[in-house]
Amino acid sequence: MMKRTRSRSARDMEILESIILLLGAGLAAGFIAGLAGIGGGMLVVPALFFIFHGMDLDENGLMHLAAGTSLCIMIGTSISSIISHEKADDIIWSIFRKVLPGIIIGVVAGGILAYFIPSRMLAVIFGVIMILVSLTMITGLAAKKGMEGLPPSGIIIAAGSVIGFKSGLLGVGGGALSVPFLTWCGLPVAKISGTSSTFTLPAAVTGTIVFLATGYIDGMHMPWTTGYVYWPAVLTVGAGSIVMAPLGSKLSHHVPRKGMRIGFGFLLLFLGIRMILP
Repeated sequence: MMKRTRSRSARDMEILESIILLLGAGLAAGFIAGLAGIGGGMLVVPALFFIFHGMDLDENGLMHLAAGTSLCIMIGTSISSIISHEKADDIIWSIFRKVLPGIIIGVVAGGILAYFIPSRMLAVIFGVIMILVSLTMITGLAAKKGMEGLPPSGIIIAAGSVIGFKSGLLGVGGGALSVPFLTWCGLPVAKISGTSSTFTLPAAVTGTIVFLATGYIDGMHMPWTTGYVYWPAVLTVGAGSIVMAPLGSKLSHHVPRKGMRIGFGFLLLFLGIRMILP
């Protein structure tokens, strides 16, 4: 009886620790989502990956579960961020309408490809891309203004496809690409974060549908999951994200963009290296 009690207590502590970690990840992701105009997936996916690993879940589906859950979480995060940016009149909707088809196509392609990649390899790919993105942010290569006015619609759709592909493959919102793209397009600084946040919503919705389907096809039948979406994480991380996204959005007008970019770059560098390590 004593052994069973201790075992139950240990499980209860593990559940409590997981909830605290998931909520903390959501608070951080939501704040950065509003501050930098991204979906927070670059933080959420590694956090979920390591938390799921500590929960002794099936190693073969950890990365897919983290990616699918991250995309589902970003639905709420992006809506909250969009509402805040819209109130501040920070969104250029004409760009969103042009980029939307490319995002949807890219997400579907990336999500289907992810289905055929082993979890460990997908984690390494995620880490490598994080390192590359972090280096461009740290060096400033991702923040160069390239032109006056918007490029042709074909280029915008193509850019949306690339952004969406990365979202579908890795479970991230695409802000690490959409922010520098909008900067290159010559958008006013105040409009970049807000417009970028609109890209995340269609990527998140489309990606969630893809990972729900591929997880079901793959036979993912863990407790509290549907396909590759783990609902307890959606609720806890999502709640934290929605709470903090408006605060990040408000602060985005007062934080020096260069310092924010470099700081976030170093954070991504650390997480990228950690994802590659076994």
